[in-house]
Amino acid sequence: MEHTGSPFHRPWIQARRGEASLGWALMGASRVAARQMVPAIREHPPLPSPAGGDPVLSSWVVGIFSHSEARARAFAAAHQIPHAFVNLADLLHHPAVTCVYISSHPRHHFVAAMAALNAGKHVLCETPLALTQAEAETLAHTAASRGLLLGINHVHRADPALNRLRLMLAQGAIGDPLGGRIRNSRLLPPDLQSWRLEPNGGGVILDRTLHDLDLLRFLFRDEIDQVQAISTQQLLGQKVPEEVLTTVHLRRHGIFVQLHDSFLVPHLPTCVEIYGSTGSLIARHCLAGEGPGELYLARHGQLTPVAVPTVPTAWHQAVAHFNRAVRGEGPLLASGVDGVQSLVAALAVEQSLRERRPVAVQGPGRLYADRSLV
Repeated sequence: MEHTGSPFHRPWIQARRGEASLGWALMGASRVAARQMVPAIREHPPLPSPAGGDPVLSSWVVGIFSHSEARARAFAAAHQIPHAFVNLADLLHHPAVTCVYISSHPRHHFVAAMAALNAGKHVLCETPLALTQAEAETLAHTAASRGLLLGINHVHRADPALNRLRLMLAQGAIGDPLGGRIRNSRLLPPDLQSWRLEPNGGGVILDRTLHDLDLLRFLFRDEIDQVQAISTQQLLGQKVPEEVLTTVHLRRHGIFVQLHDSFLVPHLPTCVEIYGSTGSLIARHCLAGEGPGELYLARHGQLTPVAVPTVPTAWHQAVAHFNRAVRGEGPLLASGVDGVQSLVAALAVEQSLRERRPVAVQGPGRLYADRSLV
């Protein structure tokens, strides 16, 4: 079933569409969809018209699906989205939909992404990609076999400060890497204290540690070899980990990085620190949309600011990457293989907590055996 969204949707959304405009569908009326992704999809420079006429939209939001009809209609009205759907098949078969963004409850990600891929749509999915390794690998193989893009919204990869840190690390700006620390600790707002505090998709590991693990793979261009974790305290409930300390061993570099992920720590900015033999790189305010991020080079007791580009938001950059990939103009920011590997590492952290021991992390070689995933 489809409902017209809002009688107030902006005329330019309709007027400036063209054949080159990418139509996006939203699966899940989430806060991140409302605050970040709707503006990120819409706010891109227009494309030149192939016929030489007026420029056309780069991308636009076709409609939204939610299991709740009232929620879908309210979201569409609030954000001037033309269509609201309570039947998933109707949304996926809408002729204007090319890309699907999934931000529903994690327990729905696998089914939602499989439905979109089977309908021939490119998919950008929030983390985690699925709740099991087998499901995540099935999605990666399904996308590859159908010639479709499966992107994972590891949005930290789009942060300018972290990208500059990655470049400087590769250029040897701090010599040989010796270790590092990621502090992804901030208070979980009351309006988010729902499924994140429940089993089957909740907890700080799948919500935050998973992003840290992917960020390490991205920054170091390396794989995670082993993890060991302890859980410190639970104040919001007793069902899932709320604060976790993890030691990560990187395979090729042979160094250890500490992760501190918490739902419980207020008043402290997020931070990424990489230590080297000739200096250290420190990025602040670069996780969880705190931006604008800051980057510093620490050497001989002095902190020197490093210039980073200014962008609208990391989400805006992530959508720009995805749009370019759909048009064949560049790679995905984070692929299905990246989504699988971040989940595998996060599940290893959960296993380490349960068994109170270090746990080895399976590398991605099994995925690259399928050449379609390379």
